[in-house]
Amino acid sequence: MSSEKSSIKELTQIKVFVGFIAAVVVVMILHQLQSIFIPLFMALLLYFLFNGAVKKLLAFKVPKSVVILLILFLMFIIFYFFGVLIYSSVSTFVDKFPEYSLKMQETLKTIFDKLNIPISRFNDYIAKFDWTQNIDTSSVTSILSTTFGSFASFIGNLVLTLLFLMFLLAGRDTLTGRVSSAFEDKRARKIKNVFDSIEEQVRQYLLIKSFICLLTATLCGIILFIGGFDFVILTALLIFVLHFIPNFGSIMATAFPVMAGFLKFGFSIRVLLVTIGLMITQFAIGNILEPKITGKSLNLSPVVILVALIFWGFIWGIVGMILAVPLTSALKIFFENVPVLNPLADLISAD
Repeated sequence: MSSEKSSIKELTQIKVFVGFIAAVVVVMILHQLQSIFIPLFMALLLYFLFNGAVKKLLAFKVPKSVVILLILFLMFIIFYFFGVLIYSSVSTFVDKFPEYSLKMQETLKTIFDKLNIPISRFNDYIAKFDWTQNIDTSSVTSILSTTFGSFASFIGNLVLTLLFLMFLLAGRDTLTGRVSSAFEDKRARKIKNVFDSIEEQVRQYLLIKSFICLLTATLCGIILFIGGFDFVILTALLIFVLHFIPNFGSIMATAFPVMAGFLKFGFSIRVLLVTIGLMITQFAIGNILEPKITGKSLNLSPVVILVALIFWGFIWGIVGMILAVPLTSALKIFFENVPVLNPLADLISAD
């Protein structure tokens, strides 16, 4: 009897050890092959977002090829619009960089003078430092080459995402048929129900979150425009994108315009009022409006969301932090429908 218990204990330990090794391997694969997995998961989220519209168009007897072309054309228009906005915003930032570099130099010198820091050499260095002259041609070439490389990488990921999206939309009926033929009716219905539940919940989250991010970016952009701040469009874009990151995104996006306003206007009532306006807007939308709209649709624990942000941010950076909530929500639904994994679903739920 004791030997049987010990063998069961050893078997359990082996299962835990093998599970841990498998988890580490999966994390390493996700990290090393992020150039493939990021476009794939982005395409999957876009599939969840547009699949409802695809079903309605197909119900009106619109050919599937025409529907796919319409979706791809819409995605191209959206990305082109954002690309033009980003290009114009970055161009404005580059044009105003020398002006802000001089103001930064003056601000640092003023701060050290007021603090009476006895580091005369450092103060002299700050006073004589010229950012525009210290950026030589080779540095500019390096920056441009790095930017071009990042832009080329972005275009490559965009093309790969659209390709994945096209195949997902084209093969949706085929996949359903294969599931029905591969499993018995009861199991096939359960698999399709799980997938439909993930699709519905993720689509609801993406639609609501996109509306919240757009509303926040618009109101913050209006506040910055009224306050006479620079880089209004660039800041609004940052707020829109980074607001997809729960808790930390709005803080990261607000820091940039506040610093730019401080350099332009110094310690002034204008900067203080604009900062308060940005904080109140983001607090009201993020903590009052958004919970009322979303309710408990995701039902994820705040601690789990924080851990998910750290985990996916470690694997895929900023993109991983943006994808953290929908990916974790999809995992929770999967855990809920696998009896062995039900305890994990209970652990990450808010209830």
